[in-house]
Amino acid sequence: METLQIGTITRQVPSTWNELRRKQLLPLLAELYAPERPGRRLRLLALLTGFPLPLLGTQPVVVLAQLLPLTNFLFSEEHLLTAQLLPTIQLAGRLRRQRTWHGPREYLRNLLFGEFMFADTYFVLYSLQQRPEHLDKFLTVLYRPAQEGLDVHHPDWKGDVRQRFNEHQLDARTPRVAQVPAIEKLAILTWYRGCRAQLALEFPDVFRSAEETTDDAKAPDWSRVLRKLSGGAFGTLQQTAEQPLRLILAEMQDAAEEYDRLKNQTRT
Repeated sequence: METLQIGTITRQVPSTWNELRRKQLLPLLAELYAPERPGRRLRLLALLTGFPLPLLGTQPVVVLAQLLPLTNFLFSEEHLLTAQLLPTIQLAGRLRRQRTWHGPREYLRNLLFGEFMFADTYFVLYSLQQRPEHLDKFLTVLYRPAQEGLDVHHPDWKGDVRQRFNEHQLDARTPRVAQVPAIEKLAILTWYRGCRAQLALEFPDVFRSAEETTDDAKAPDWSRVLRKLSGGAFGTLQQTAEQPLRLILAEMQDAAEEYDRLKNQTRT
């Protein structure tokens, strides 16, 4: 956070994506993805700081030259949104538990490998083809109703309130997600993109291997990763799919690094 004072008013201003609040994120994304118009940086600064646009517009040029760089992180690839600012989405329904669908935790901490395979496939397909049905299926994989009666005090609590992922329910559930506001869909895409980039930094060999198996017009072949790991320490295909995402990626990264080490030893 940065401390900013104009006149007698002092504000704490986010300096990274993860320091944003939901009420800041949505209008910032709306401005960032709208057709560019003159004054974009100043409007972003107003949204980021909470200072009225007319007040900022009357500041001396030398002051604005110092303030506008506060928006730089919004355009930097070094800053990733991994904090979960949209933990739930609201859908139509008579009962609260039918209306509220829950998403994964920050950094995709509670995501299982099987649901990641589907979510990432639809994410990449949407990025390549911009087809709304891919975006809605992506959201339907990640966001699901809560398991009835499950909370932190339940003996079966594993840190995830969502119903278990079932790919056979996607076609029936996806139409309900179509009603989610476009700006919320964009926010979830931005968040997932940040989490995915963080995973690629932590497990570079795994992502490189998955993406090398397909051409640029297709999604990574995560099913190949699943087949390679199943039957060993993680059990059957189904059991492997139900393992934590980061555990699977760490195992694959370790295997890739060991392969490279042995290959280098052979050369020497």
